[in-house]
Amino acid sequence: MTARKRRGAIVFLSALSVGLILGNIALSVFGYRAETQILDQWFVVRYQVFGSQKIDPRFVIVGVDAATVHHFGKPLLLWQKDLADLISKIKSARPAAVGLDFLISPKTEKLDDEDPVKTRLQTDAFALGSVCLDGPPVILVERYAEDEFSHTEGSEGYEDDQLLSPHEMVRDLLVQPNGEAPALGIANVPTDVDGTVRRYKTFLSVGSNGDLFTPSTFAFRLLTAATGEALVFEQLNPKAGTPSRLSWKGEAVPFLFDDSFLLNYPGPVEANTKPGDPPPHNLTFPIISALSIIEGKVPDSAFQDKIVIIAPTAVGLDDAKIVPGDPSYPGGAIHATVLNMFLTDSFISRPSWAWIGFCGLAGLLGAAVGRSGRWFILGFLGVCFVVTGFSAFALGGVWLPTIFPLLSYGSGSLLGYLERLFTVERDRARVRSTFARMVSPQVMDHVLKDLSTLRHGVRKEITVLFTDINGFTPICEKHEPEEVISMLSDYFSKMVDVIMKYDGYLKQYVGDEIMVIFGAPDDRDDHATRAVLTALEMRDVLRQAKLEAGAKPGFFDIKAGINTGEVVVGKVGPESRWEYAAVGDSVNLGARVMSTAQKLGADIGVSEATRQRFEKERLATSPVPTTQVEWTSMGVQSFKGKISQMEVFSINRQGSSP
Repeated sequence: MTARKRRGAIVFLSALSVGLILGNIALSVFGYRAETQILDQWFVVRYQVFGSQKIDPRFVIVGVDAATVHHFGKPLLLWQKDLADLISKIKSARPAAVGLDFLISPKTEKLDDEDPVKTRLQTDAFALGSVCLDGPPVILVERYAEDEFSHTEGSEGYEDDQLLSPHEMVRDLLVQPNGEAPALGIANVPTDVDGTVRRYKTFLSVGSNGDLFTPSTFAFRLLTAATGEALVFEQLNPKAGTPSRLSWKGEAVPFLFDDSFLLNYPGPVEANTKPGDPPPHNLTFPIISALSIIEGKVPDSAFQDKIVIIAPTAVGLDDAKIVPGDPSYPGGAIHATVLNMFLTDSFISRPSWAWIGFCGLAGLLGAAVGRSGRWFILGFLGVCFVVTGFSAFALGGVWLPTIFPLLSYGSGSLLGYLERLFTVERDRARVRSTFARMVSPQVMDHVLKDLSTLRHGVRKEITVLFTDINGFTPICEKHEPEEVISMLSDYFSKMVDVIMKYDGYLKQYVGDEIMVIFGAPDDRDDHATRAVLTALEMRDVLRQAKLEAGAKPGFFDIKAGINTGEVVVGKVGPESRWEYAAVGDSVNLGARVMSTAQKLGADIGVSEATRQRFEKERLATSPVPTTQVEWTSMGVQSFKGKISQMEVFSINRQGSSP
């Protein structure tokens, strides 16, 4: 395995490890608190996109609203008889079951037996207990007194001595000889630390021998009473720490922790409906005012074979809960939500393996994106993780994490990019640095960006400059090869600096000859001007170098030829070894202008075509840098291999000696 592959393997393993660690953290209490903030939004978005979820048509909530409270006209403690009468009216319509989500728990043991208040409370309690004895079944609630026990996401339990029950006379009527009270159910709902109700907890009644006996949560009692199907709770292996299991009709409920499961709210509830009016299409559980039933305005068909929950809806009764998507959700609707989940099989699962695997996959994908350097994919995949999480929730009832996969994805991307930074980007920087020594940065950027033009070639007008060292061979014969190499390096260094200054493309070195292209691959409208100024500055630089060198040997005398014309520029050669080239007769003519100028005694020769282009550029643009050039005609010349003739000029800076 190569070093690069080893580094890649380490990066991917590190990204996977980070993802798996984050996946396990996501499954902790801390992760639950973080991810539920996103889950709450999923409920809102799901309702906005898809509307309310599937709801069993058998549910009816009877709301004790402000009008009903006003009708009762007495303190809550004295409502037992009124509630008993309300239940009797509903039972006369033959519902499947009735649940009373009211707890009236008067303490009368300290009152005198002759006290009329005690007598009334006992009489009312007897009426409430009696209405529960015959069918259809009625379920009453019990509650644990300490609300702070609800604010837990751990394993803290509820204490038996904190249980608040209906009046003792009601319990005496409902408790069976074996100690079981199937008509009583625990109505507490666990509240998360932010005050939101997201889960439903399983409470268990305890048998006389101390074993866990049966699920006794209010909604579970009501479900069993309405359907005749009991829920089964199993503690599989307490010593081994095996989690508990709650099942109904053989199907297990997906627990989170503390024997609780996520609530799948179908949507917000509606206000009380008028008798006979259908509920609005965009709402969920219908709520009928209790006063309408008391006044006989609701037909029996509204309750026949229905599961009826009598619950507070008046603001003063303080039973509204904060749930995802609804900050004022009736407590009775929470129990209806639980029943609906069982009857429609609409549970929300949180598979541990999926959470850990999702975070691990995010880390691997992040590492791949980071190593590839394709940053446009980074945001796209991040959105995909969010969309996947919402789709799994809304369409499949599977809760997947969102925050922790994004953290894993970002961590993997960072690891991949760091590996790229120290390998691929380092290699790329080295290539660019090497290329930049051959051409100017502007030309380099153009070549790297415009590969399609390079591949197919393009016809354009350019100016080509050829330079050659005068007396190169005789000088080489007088010096050792090492000295010649040193002298050449110094000479080329000076020439290349000038070429780069004027954005020329250094095409090639051939021995002591240099070929430079102006106007390609980078488009320049003043390519003739740049070529002329380059030749003049080359001469100036070498003259100054000769003065500074004194008696030290070097290459200080050159000849140059410049020509302008139309050529084809682009990639030449096979894919395995190609180069950027200019092809055309104008290129060859530039080399011949150099040879002709030398024969005529000039060190720089410029063709008529270049002069015409130079004058055109001078009128149109300001040369860089501005300078005045003296043109001296050397007459019309013939060139080998060409029929046509062309005038050749020598050039000097204005005011300087030839």
